[in-house]
Amino acid sequence: WEPEPVESEAASSRGRRRHVDDELGHLIGIYGSKELLINEYRNMLAERLLTKVGYDVDRETHTLELLKLRFGESSLHKCEVMLKDVNDSKRINGNVKAAPSPLVPGTQSATALGESPLDATIVSALFWPPISNEAPDFVLPPAMQGMIDAYGRRYHHLKAPRQMNWKPTLGTVLVEVVHGELTLELSVSPMEATVLMHFQTKTRWGLDELAQEMGISKTVLRRKVLVWINQGVLAEEKGERSEAGGIAEGVPFYRLTSSEDSKAAFGGAADDEEGGGGGAVASAEDQAAAGMKVYEQYVIGMLTNFPSLPLDRIHNMLKMFVAEPAYDKSADQLEGFLNQLVAEDKVVLEGTQYRRRAA
Repeated sequence: WEPEPVESEAASSRGRRRHVDDELGHLIGIYGSKELLINEYRNMLAERLLTKVGYDVDRETHTLELLKLRFGESSLHKCEVMLKDVNDSKRINGNVKAAPSPLVPGTQSATALGESPLDATIVSALFWPPISNEAPDFVLPPAMQGMIDAYGRRYHHLKAPRQMNWKPTLGTVLVEVVHGELTLELSVSPMEATVLMHFQTKTRWGLDELAQEMGISKTVLRRKVLVWINQGVLAEEKGERSEAGGIAEGVPFYRLTSSEDSKAAFGGAADDEEGGGGGAVASAEDQAAAGMKVYEQYVIGMLTNFPSLPLDRIHNMLKMFVAEPAYDKSADQLEGFLNQLVAEDKVVLEGTQYRRRAA
């Protein structure tokens, strides 16, 4: 028996650096080129920054500095500008919310901005990836729109002649929901928050009626309502009244849940087996689909960069790249989710290869 040789600190450090380089080289091999890997990182960074609450980007800055050592500053210049935008937004947000001097005309309404819960991230569009807009005609509730308008006026006063071009479907809303014995604190999208706010004025909305009120399609509305159904706040049912009563027969409508819904969930289970669902409690399939929905953009992004990918490769890439929320699904769960995307005509399955459906 001979003991293993003791490595010096310098040799050990070089070994660690080689290990990191080997991992990056492996990722480049997966994506096919350095440019595709950097582009995917930029897309993921943009998604994380646009859904972040607050302006803390220390972790993202540290990661970027490490990547710059490997790929060079010029390759990651756009990512550097994106992080600078967030830091600049923190400073601008403080200036917008700062109490104005009483001697400055036209700033009386700006005093209330200091207590506003609204924070804005101002981006340099030329350096960010194309920002999706699934609902271009989306209408915010008056209370939320009022905060945005006041913020925009104050920004214009400070930065004239610049004006803000808002993207109301992006961002994160921290909501506290108290409904009966149910108390929730959630981070949701502006559209999901808007769905719930409409139930403060009416406890019952038809699918067509609410979609028109919000300025979004029925398909998008169904996705946004699902989070509240899964949380037990809303229930979906089929309309039983005539169109004169506000909801056409057979058309889905949504209502706030009541204490009777938990009893109906058990008593109506047999009826649901024949009727095809639509009850007060979302099915296990719907809940699983909602849990996987956050990974859809990553899957679509991969299939945009590659002509086609097999299941196991998509599974491994999600495990490597998706950190928030951490990807902890099994290959079987991913396969079920991909089959759902196939059913929605977003993805095509050819043999064992998945590819994005051409527009």
